[in-house]
Amino acid sequence: MLLAFTVYFVLYARERPESVGLSLGDDPEPDEKTPAARDSTSVREPPLPEGFVASIVAMGLIYIGLRFVRYALDSWSVLIMGEQFGMDASVAAYWSTAYDWVGFLGIVVAGYWSDRIPGSRRTPVIFWMTAGCLVFTVAMWFVGLSSPVLFIGLLGLIGFTAMGPDSLLSGACAMEVGSRRQAVLAAGVINGFGSILQEPVIGWLKQTQGSHAVFLLLAVIVLVTTVATGLLSRFERKRGV
Repeated sequence: MLLAFTVYFVLYARERPESVGLSLGDDPEPDEKTPAARDSTSVREPPLPEGFVASIVAMGLIYIGLRFVRYALDSWSVLIMGEQFGMDASVAAYWSTAYDWVGFLGIVVAGYWSDRIPGSRRTPVIFWMTAGCLVFTVAMWFVGLSSPVLFIGLLGLIGFTAMGPDSLLSGACAMEVGSRRQAVLAAGVINGFGSILQEPVIGWLKQTQGSHAVFLLLAVIVLVTTVATGLLSRFERKRGV
């Protein structure tokens, strides 16, 4: 499957807006008739936009929280369903994919929704979806372990509301926070901050305090992340992004 997609990409992908008749308008090409265009050493790199560094650091820190929740549930939900509800490991593994399947729909909705906000602003969508993730994570802490139906349903809803902001932060936001020249820098910083810390932390917490303590930790992390996304949305609105 990967080979098929790779071949399709090589044959049909367009990597520049100009190749499909579009222009970003933020990085004008130099006039080839000017001496500056002929002498690449005289072309200066544009300065970083105001607030660029603060934005990508904030996005990277928010990304840590979203990735923590994502990999925690991806890694541990099978084990928790097996222990809590007596499910066979293979059955629990199939049901655990609710996070990814419903989460994929969240990615589509987040992109569609943010594209239709005036100015294609991403941070309001990130905030409201993260707030929804907080509601469902708290619900998981309160009642998720009482029923396999509730657990699987909430698992999918958490995936829906977490993977949407995850995709915007590592994709569209990283590309749009500055100009096209800073897009790779922004994406590298944001994804680099999203390191995986949950394996040892959740393993220790589950072994010493139990599964309820794990979901309490996830609820606290999403709460902090929601507050951070609200502050980021306010900051980006002031920047006009």
